[in-house]
Amino acid sequence: MQYKVLIFFLLSIISIKIHAITLKLCYPDNDAPPWQIGNGEYIFQPPGLSIDIISSAARKIKVNLEIIRVPTNRVFQMLAKEEVDGVFIFSYLPERLEHGVFPTLKNGELNHKNRVATMNYHFYKNKNTKLNWDGKILSNLNSAIGVNRGYAVIDILKKNSIPYEESKGSEILVKKVDTGRLEGLVAQSVTVDLFIKKLKAKNLIKLSPPLISKDYYLVFGKNFYLRNKTLCDKFWENIGNVRDVVIKKNILRYAN
Repeated sequence: MQYKVLIFFLLSIISIKIHAITLKLCYPDNDAPPWQIGNGEYIFQPPGLSIDIISSAARKIKVNLEIIRVPTNRVFQMLAKEEVDGVFIFSYLPERLEHGVFPTLKNGELNHKNRVATMNYHFYKNKNTKLNWDGKILSNLNSAIGVNRGYAVIDILKKNSIPYEESKGSEILVKKVDTGRLEGLVAQSVTVDLFIKKLKAKNLIKLSPPLISKDYYLVFGKNFYLRNKTLCDKFWENIGNVRDVVIKKNILRYAN
């Protein structure tokens, strides 16, 4: 009888190893280098720093990943329907807590250490305009400021009564400002700077200081987190552990 119990225990261990946990994650289908590369549902190689970081953390805890891409406005819809276990990379918004869970400290504050990325949002203007930003007021804007569709920074524009025009992706925004179709834009500066270099755009000027600095996270589905709290917490912890090392190692892959 003891032998049968031992054999059953060993077979259980083998079964667990064979059937490793697979998490299904989703991220937007727009190009936002260096964090996510390329447009559309295809996952490019290299895929982007956010995927590099999340994949490295997954390997640390021996979790397999199934990753898909969908339009930005569908990402949280899929999380709400529990069609995916988690989504990335997103900044905190209160409404995102309806179906998602962010890494937090014991006091309920966001756990900055376990972020995937920190990004600065800057205004950029066409050099032939008089658009000005002093850190508090955006002045001499005659039309609308360009912004990525669905991004959290839109709430800041609304609160400050700044008219805006949404576009799909920072590359489109850079092209519009460079050709004068928009006076300016607001977006993640690391992404815009890469597109300015890539497109050889000559007519954009970055305005300082940044509008805001935001942390971005892997967000787990609320029910998935409740069922797998230990796993999710461990995943976030490892994101915090590997993030800076992965960025330092891989950043040059996205420099061109």
